[in-house]
Amino acid sequence: MNINLLKKLGNIDQIAGVRESRLMRGRGEGIEIAEFYNAAGLRFSVVPDRCMDLYELSYKGINLSYHSTNGLTSPLAFDPAGIEFAEQWPGGMMVTCGLDNVGGASSDGGNFPTHGRIAHVPASNFGTKTFWDGDDYILRACGEVHMTKMFTRHLSIRRTYETSLNAKSIKIHDVITNFEDMDEPFQLLYHTNFGYPLLDVNSVVATSKCDRTAANGECEDYAHMRFPVDRRGEDLYFQTNLEKEATAVLYNPDLEIGGYIHWNTDNLPNFLEWQNMRSHEYVLALEPCNTCGLNRDDAVKEGKIAILPAYESIENDLEIGVLDGMTEINGFISNL
Repeated sequence: MNINLLKKLGNIDQIAGVRESRLMRGRGEGIEIAEFYNAAGLRFSVVPDRCMDLYELSYKGINLSYHSTNGLTSPLAFDPAGIEFAEQWPGGMMVTCGLDNVGGASSDGGNFPTHGRIAHVPASNFGTKTFWDGDDYILRACGEVHMTKMFTRHLSIRRTYETSLNAKSIKIHDVITNFEDMDEPFQLLYHTNFGYPLLDVNSVVATSKCDRTAANGECEDYAHMRFPVDRRGEDLYFQTNLEKEATAVLYNPDLEIGGYIHWNTDNLPNFLEWQNMRSHEYVLALEPCNTCGLNRDDAVKEGKIAILPAYESIENDLEIGVLDGMTEINGFISNL
C-alpha cells in the first residue's frame, strides 16, 4: 500500500471508491447503481440490473456519455415488440446488444427484438471490491448475466470491470459461455455512446486502419461532427478488415478532451459508427461487434452469424478511456 498517501487521508474514500445505491423515483425506480470514482477525476456507474452496463461516464466533471430521452429505465418495463424499442432504450455509456440479435427486430425462427434481450437482464452474483495491489488501489466489479430459453438456449456473460487510483480508463473483461448441449448462434455488439459536451460541432472521430462503407443515404463525413439538426436522419458506417487490436476515438479540440474504446478483434472483427446528429438525441456511437449490425434474419441468410459451440467459452477484452490535452490526444492518434 501507499503509506505516504494514506498518511494524508482519514479514509481512502476521500479520493477513490465504489458507492452502491438504489434509485428512488422515476422510470428507473428500484434500479441498483454502483458508482466508481478515483483520484484522476474518472467517475462512472455500473448498472447490475441492466446487464452490468455502463450508464454515466465523466472526467473532471465533464460528461462523456449520451443518455436518451427516456433516461435510465427499469428492465421490468422491457417489451420485446419491435415498435417498443424507442419507448424504452436508455442509452448510456455502454449498452450490451445481443445475444440473440444486434440489429433491427426480426422474426424468422423466433421473436428477436431490436438490439436483443441481454441489456434487460439483471446480473446475478454481482459484487464490488476495492483493495491495495502494491502501491496501486484497485476498484473492481464482477457479476454474470444469463440469457436463457427453455429447451434451446443458455448463454451467459461473466463480466469484470476494473480501474485504479489514478487511471483514466476502465478495463472490461467478458467471458461468454454456452451452457447447453448444442451449438448456439449468437450476436454481440458493444454499443458505446458518446454525448455532449464531448460530442459537439467541432468534435472529430479517428480510428484504426479499416475498410469503411457508408450504410445509408444520409452519410456525409465519418470523421467530423456537426451541430444538431431538427428531425435529421441517422448516419451509419460499417468498418471491417481490422487488425488484431483496434481503437476508435472521439475528441473535442475545444475542450481538449477525448474518449476512446480499444478492443481485441479476435471475436469482435468489425465495428460500426453511428452518428445521430438529430436535435435532442445527439449521439456518436462506436460499436465493436461480431457482425456489422445485421439483424438476426440477415445474419443467418448471409452466413455471417457467429456460432458458440456447446459448453465452450470465448473471452473479450475492451477498454474505455479518456485522453486529456491535445498533446496526449495527438500522440494517441498518431499510433492508431
